[in-house]
Amino acid sequence: MRKRTNANVPAKGRLRDMADRLWSLAVRDNWDNRCAICGSGKVEAHHLTPRQHEETRYDLKNGIALCSHCHKFDADLSPHLNAAGWLGWLQKHHWDVWSWYCANSRPNFSGVKNAAHYIEHLKRLRPHIVAGTFRTVVGVTFARWLEAEEDEDL
Repeated sequence: MRKRTNANVPAKGRLRDMADRLWSLAVRDNWDNRCAICGSGKVEAHHLTPRQHEETRYDLKNGIALCSHCHKFDADLSPHLNAAGWLGWLQKHHWDVWSWYCANSRPNFSGVKNAAHYIEHLKRLRPHIVAGTFRTVVGVTFARWLEAEEDEDL
């Protein structure tokens, strides 16, 4: 059983899962739900800098939409199968994304991954998500609690 911060806040692991889901939705939406390589639909969000790096994990600039073939199976362009080919393609076709990656490929996280950390990311991702979808991902009760928190901050 996961430990709760308080009755209104889900456990840290659940908060992380929510933030991951919202980040993925926002990245795919930023790319119009089209693969950056081939233009097909049914895309996945790919982290440019691995998600293990907490400093950039939820940065929308750290994401690109790729179909499953281009993401994981294309021997020439998949970031998972051919890093050099992928980076060469990225530099040629999406210079701004490649430049961001070069500047942020070695992030340094010095914070604490606690409930407050993930709640802050949920708040930052919220404007990038349709309201109904946000409530579906985080739950109606928790969405109301976040709204109340934001109202108190103002």
